[in-house]
Amino acid sequence: MYGDAAARRRGTLDAAAALLDEGGYSALTIRAVAQRAGTSTGLIYKYFADKHDIFVALLNESQIESTRFLAQVPREDGVAALLEAVIPESARQWSRVGRMTAVWQDAVSGQQFERESVGQVRATAVAYNAELERAVVAAAQVEGRRLVPAPAMIPFVLSGLMGVSDTLVNNWARHVDPAELIAFTAAAITRGITRVEE
Repeated sequence: MYGDAAARRRGTLDAAAALLDEGGYSALTIRAVAQRAGTSTGLIYKYFADKHDIFVALLNESQIESTRFLAQVPREDGVAALLEAVIPESARQWSRVGRMTAVWQDAVSGQQFERESVGQVRATAVAYNAELERAVVAAAQVEGRRLVPAPAMIPFVLSGLMGVSDTLVNNWARHVDPAELIAFTAAAITRGITRVEE
């Protein structure tokens, strides 16, 4: 792999994403990434401390992409429509790296959670959650609904998005049309977090 540093780093991340898709977190090794990227392990180590750093970089990218996507989703059709638009993107990101986050967390030690790269992931997660809350608030206001005032509201929405994403990615509900599942989930989450203004 030739070219500038950004292109080499991008090639490394693309190779790592392909390995994750094919074999999960256990398939992600520095040697396998180097082989897939057509480079040396030494070059990989110039950009990443280890496979955990590679995974964290992919997770960080995923959260940034999700935040940008969410910022562009229209709010004027209400909460359920907003969530219906968000679920396919959530499933795409879940398929890419989200579903392996728990495996990654189990694999790393407490000390690695103090890395700067992990701090960046925390920051992008906070940014996504804030954008999600802004979007839901705006969509609720448009349709004359108020949100249930609870600290658990956004974690509840996130849990619903992760659950339906996992179901879609793994095709757990083969007997249900995916579009129907998405619409049903979006409506159910909406009922759970909003009340009609009186």
